[in-house]
Amino acid sequence: MAEKITQKQIYQHIAEVMADDDMVVEFCEKKIAQIDNRRKTARKPSPEVQERRDNVRDYLAGIEGAATVKDIADALGYSSSQVSGAMRGLVNAGVVEVVEPEQKSKPKGYKFIDDDDDDNTDVDVAESF
Repeated sequence: MAEKITQKQIYQHIAEVMADDDMVVEFCEKKIAQIDNRRKTARKPSPEVQERRDNVRDYLAGIEGAATVKDIADALGYSSSQVSGAMRGLVNAGVVEVVEPEQKSKPKGYKFIDDDDDDNTDVDVAESF
């Protein structure tokens, strides 16, 4: 399977191959700068979304085991899609882990990752976002 090529690599290659055409090189440099800027300005969640993530994280930290999106939504009064969105952010930040069900027909569960067992207890969970 071929190695995946990023947009930035494509523009760098075009600029290299077409080095004698100033207009093409300028265009490629502009596109590369836009890509770099996009990475630097990663979107932060709105205060409402951050509050929802915090509430979901706190709920999961306060229970034993895993809970489904529906369980969390019912307990906190959010819609299932609001909880799913919060879960994506928490899973990506490494605060929550996905627990696959034994039966494929059952929904996934989510469980708070308890760092108290690790030597790394200095990490502030809020800084993960």
